[in-house]
Amino acid sequence: MGTLVRYELKKIFNKKMNIVVIISCLFLIILLFSLSGTDFLATDENGESYKGKDAIILRKKQINEISGILTNEKIFDEIKRLQELNNNTDNIVINSYGEKDFSREIYNKYLNNRLNLLTNINHVYGDNYINGLFTLDLENQKDFYESREKRIEELIVSSQDYKGRSYTEKEKEYWIEKSKSVNIPFEYDFYFGYSNLYSTYEMLIIGLIAICICIASVFSGEYQNGTDKILLTTKYGKSKGATAKIIASYIFSSLVFAIYLIFAIFAVLLVFGTDGGNLPIQLLNILSPYNLTFAQSLIYNIFISYAVLFGIVGLTLFLSSKIKNPISTLVIDLCIIMLPVFLSVKSGFGIINKILFLMPYNAIYSNFTKMISYKIGSIIFDLPTMTIFSYIFIMIITLILAKRIYAKHQVE
Repeated sequence: MGTLVRYELKKIFNKKMNIVVIISCLFLIILLFSLSGTDFLATDENGESYKGKDAIILRKKQINEISGILTNEKIFDEIKRLQELNNNTDNIVINSYGEKDFSREIYNKYLNNRLNLLTNINHVYGDNYINGLFTLDLENQKDFYESREKRIEELIVSSQDYKGRSYTEKEKEYWIEKSKSVNIPFEYDFYFGYSNLYSTYEMLIIGLIAICICIASVFSGEYQNGTDKILLTTKYGKSKGATAKIIASYIFSSLVFAIYLIFAIFAVLLVFGTDGGNLPIQLLNILSPYNLTFAQSLIYNIFISYAVLFGIVGLTLFLSSKIKNPISTLVIDLCIIMLPVFLSVKSGFGIINKILFLMPYNAIYSNFTKMISYKIGSIIFDLPTMTIFSYIFIMIITLILAKRIYAKHQVE
């Protein structure tokens, strides 16, 4: 079997087109992921703008000034300071939209390095930028994290789409309990390496497409070239031959995708640094119910990405065994992978929307901020878990079918 697998691997790697596709997509991935660092912008308290590495160094220094544990005292002190500045008319100007806004001087000296934090805090009290904090009655605010829990419960209970669909009682209990498992208080510090990585992570779909291109002809190429007449008439052509093709395809796919992942992650974190790996993902969205740090969420995302990869590889091999033309296999793959680009997800409710969330383009990573759930019998699965289970199931079914179809293929 080992000899057959090595032979099949050699066939995949020896195709010049495959090498061109792999290298081209690698350079494209490196370019797209590195742009998050080279295009990163920051402004100092004097209003001078910086870009790239200089901007990252400045932003780290700015965040360091307000970093620390987000205790009730620290959060309410920040809100109190914001209110004091807002109540001072000398700090207010009328912007181009005819609305009241902070002067450029106040923005640069105070709000610039606090805007992300204050906007995130405001999610607990409302969704309107930071305006909700201006009028917040701090005397009646006792515990920020209790208010956060109440806000999450309110959103879960009141959530419904335009058709009136909402969470079941079981789902409501699931999300409320999950949100209560989050470790508090949160710590605030520089996390922009991970946030920028996640803003670009979906571009790894390019790597998935590249792999599909390379393995689309694993079975159908034999049909097209007429070599199936030889392979399928040999002693192990219908059994070990098919298994070797499948194993070789997965070894190839795993190695290539690992290269894409390593270069993508390093392209971002080598510029931004690994700072923030120990910080909670609630810094992206303070209402996230997932008890994960950025480093843990990245590991989780790698598992999700590989699950999607394995499922799509299985689907591609199934199509390749069924269809004699590799181009047709690739076209179907591309339609399935890119479908969500053309169909927007309107809500987290309804079977169509839930399926769209599981499509490759949407499923290849999670920022762990959405409360999307799937109820199967009495069991509730969140979106990341459902993604992994779904694609592993797809892999198993499609591989069984691929091997069976190839074995039953009639040589012409």
